[in-house]
Amino acid sequence: MTKPPPKKYFPRELRLIFEDEDLVVVDKAAGLLSVPARYEPEINALALLEKFYRKGNPRSKKTLFAVNRIDRETSGILLFAKSWAFREGMHEQWSATEKIYLAAVDGRLEKDAGTFESFLAEDENYRVRSVPENAQTSAGTPAKFAATQYEVAARGERWTALRVRLLTGRKNQIRVHFAEAGFPLIGDAMYGGPGCRRLMLHARRVEFSHPRTREHISLVAPVPEFFKKFGFTEES
Repeated sequence: MTKPPPKKYFPRELRLIFEDEDLVVVDKAAGLLSVPARYEPEINALALLEKFYRKGNPRSKKTLFAVNRIDRETSGILLFAKSWAFREGMHEQWSATEKIYLAAVDGRLEKDAGTFESFLAEDENYRVRSVPENAQTSAGTPAKFAATQYEVAARGERWTALRVRLLTGRKNQIRVHFAEAGFPLIGDAMYGGPGCRRLMLHARRVEFSHPRTREHISLVAPVPEFFKKFGFTEES
């Protein structure tokens, strides 16, 4: 992967943020899956990137490995390793990786900052919710601890814009924690949020130590234009 195709052929649903011999980092558009799903194996960020690097050659063995995932309707930073070993190196330090999101919720949060903690489990309808610590999922697996930290970035008459730090990385945890607190994300129909042109959740920043070079890496995805209606700027 040392000589990728010209960037003019880069998938339009993705924006390249960073690349070296170990890692590709992109800004994913809302509406695109991060990785293949049973019901949609081809139209996703991983498949589009692999097609780009294989230069349309179906016999190519070039493969990428997802370091993280974000929901289909969430935009922002996705990391893909160019080897399994590098992916494992990233996963070993993932809990120490800084992960910042931008979000806008329905209602006015009065506290300027706070933390939500609970154990999360997914039901048979793929809906995640908080459960008792010793609860089992429908598949028999234990509930997983989740912690979400936030600080208010701006307030409107009926909404609050937030910077959110993931202290753990569980499926839907930001959406669930705010919905259960009575402040669902705007555009989040699954968890009771008001209608909007998109889900108001954006993976904004990651910071980590490069597993090979040990260099401190800080990467930022631009603020989506629609988010600026909620007071976010490139300084957010």
